[in-house]
Amino acid sequence: MSSVLPSSEVGVKINEWYKMIRQFSVPDAEILKAEVEQEINEMEEDEYLLIYYTLMKFRHQLMLDYLEPVTTRVRPTIDELLEKIEASNKGISGLLCYYSLFFRGMYEFDQKQYVKAIGFYREAEEQLVHVHDEIERAEFHFKLAEAYYGMKQSHVSMHHVKQALDIYDQYELYKVRKIQCLFVISGNYIDFKRYEKSQPHLEKALEFSRELGNKRLISSALYNLGANFGDRGDYEKAEILLSQAVELSEKAKLSNLPHSLFSYAKFLFKQGKMAEGIQASKKGLSAAVYQGDKLFENLQGYLKALYVDAVDQQGVNETIEYLEKNKIYSYIEDIACETASVYADSREFENSYFYHKKMVDTQTQIQRGECLYEF
Repeated sequence: MSSVLPSSEVGVKINEWYKMIRQFSVPDAEILKAEVEQEINEMEEDEYLLIYYTLMKFRHQLMLDYLEPVTTRVRPTIDELLEKIEASNKGISGLLCYYSLFFRGMYEFDQKQYVKAIGFYREAEEQLVHVHDEIERAEFHFKLAEAYYGMKQSHVSMHHVKQALDIYDQYELYKVRKIQCLFVISGNYIDFKRYEKSQPHLEKALEFSRELGNKRLISSALYNLGANFGDRGDYEKAEILLSQAVELSEKAKLSNLPHSLFSYAKFLFKQGKMAEGIQASKKGLSAAVYQGDKLFENLQGYLKALYVDAVDQQGVNETIEYLEKNKIYSYIEDIACETASVYADSREFENSYFYHKKMVDTQTQIQRGECLYEF
């Protein structure tokens, strides 16, 4: 007769598994996950540990979905795990409650639902008193910084990313998170129009990504650097970097391919390279549809409306409506600005004024923080 494992022993292994997840150490995380799954079946009954295990499976998959090629995913879907968590988290408190809210916020962020993500993070913050692990606190601050960056709340984002990076810098094993912090810092500097301050952070992120050999991060560093050079008027260097990002994302079948192709197509259109822009945009739409990425599917629709159909106002407005519905204000600001500029160039000043006003109204929404600071 086999002996029953104490749940505390399995709990220690789940903690080790989580450490590997946070370090983005996929092989180690996969080994520990398999060991935990075996030991769960031999463990004494412990309802709360089973919830912890389910939460960690959810977090494990969020890691894999970020790093691995889209076509290799043969795993329980996020939706299935979400259902299990929703069914089991009634009445939980303390650390389990924190993880449940925090991981759900991470999922909503990945779905580009930034306001929802921040809502879950703010609920998780109420449980942060139960978190004594310094790295976990860094994780919390990083994810908040990332979400506030997505909402163009740049000063708030910088406040949180500094707290996260101050902790990660003390540990050698968290280089992926350091790179992601550099992306957030550089993105905030771009929103401040401080392109020259953004560039060194992106160059450092690219250097670290190449040291790790992490294709997902290398491609992100390349397209962010490309966009930075484009904003500064160095179009030759921008095109080289953006095309390299696309090539890498296509070959490795990465989840950021729709983003890479959108950035590249937009750059080509703005340079008047219509044939190349149309080709990149079509590829971007196919990638977005294949991956179920509604944001970049809609954004490719906007590129077609503005640059290919010159100018399909209804198409532009449909994209803006989608973004407004999902409170993704950063893209609305950019779209309104570019559409106003195109109309101004063709001397259609009434239409140009309409989109300029939309841009200003959106900037006001961003500055207000729109419901993010309600108590």
